Amino acid sequence: MSSPKISIIVPIYRVEPYLPRCLDSIVGQTYRHLEIILIDDGSPDGCGAICDDYAARDGRIRVIHQPNQGVSAARNAGLDAATGEWIGWVDGDDWIELDMYEYLLEGVLGAGADIAVCGRWEEYRGRRVFRGWEKEISLDTEQALRALLENDAMQNFLWDKLWRRSLFEQQRFPVGRTFEDIAVMHRLFDGAGRVLCLPEAKYHYFQRAGSIVDDTSLQNRINHYLAARQRLEELAPRRPQLRELMEAQCVASSITIWCACSANPAQERRRCRAQLEEIAAFARGHYRQALQYMTLGPVGRAVLRLTPYAEWWAFVLARGFGWLYWCKHGRRL
Repeated sequence: MSSPKISIIVPIYRVEPYLPRCLDSIVGQTYRHLEIILIDDGSPDGCGAICDDYAARDGRIRVIHQPNQGVSAARNAGLDAATGEWIGWVDGDDWIELDMYEYLLEGVLGAGADIAVCGRWEEYRGRRVFRGWEKEISLDTEQALRALLENDAMQNFLWDKLWRRSLFEQQRFPVGRTFEDIAVMHRLFDGAGRVLCLPEAKYHYFQRAGSIVDDTSLQNRINHYLAARQRLEELAPRRPQLRELMEAQCVASSITIWCACSANPAQERRRCRAQLEEIAAFARGHYRQALQYMTLGPVGRAVLRLTPYAEWWAFVLARGFGWLYWCKHGRRL
């Protein structure tokens, strides 16, 4: 097997308790030809010092300290600094199996693919959930896009994948927005000739309070919808056969907005009122696509039927359904 360089980019902000576990799992990789780029995005805790300490002990590590600008700016700084032929991503509160990049690289080179994806463990307090495939699967561009849009085993995460660097040459992440993965993922997949899905779980996705995914602020939830709408507008003209699936994803993203809305301050709800009405109007025209294409449980389907109504009673009911979901599954809808 050839030994191309892999650039692993780690955006870091306020993850001090978890960072040593993350970095130990990276520097201990069985595949050694790595360039490890740590982006300290102005973290106010001890993350910067931890990064410098690891860099002093491992010459493959490069640390970039910058004022806090958000995760998109941190990712972009990592891409600008990367020199490897392949790109990997790890979040600072997660960790990886010691053979993850050897596993992904062997797969992607053997298949002649542009992206390799491994299974993952979603780590909750006291339990873990496997997400992935039972066997190796090779997908062409349209098949991979469809799998991404179905949002089941394949999801809009950067970090469970190994990427050919050339895919990022014309792509950067939108600064100042959350859910930046969704904003660019379809572009990356659209540029890939083949995507390899590998069955073994090598990435540990730590579900913790305080993460962006856990953020219930109304604008954060709306950002998820806006990224999905942008994807629809960009991709549908080139891939009209996927339009209904993308419309379904837009409506499905509104489920989390409705569940969180009434928990936000009245001032925030008033500020977002026009956006909520626009989302409800879209849902009225397309929620049947979501019922058809999305794999939703009883609670998700119940909230989905509320999304055409940007009314206080719909938000209150959705919050109640979301609470029931949390009681049963231990995580937010």
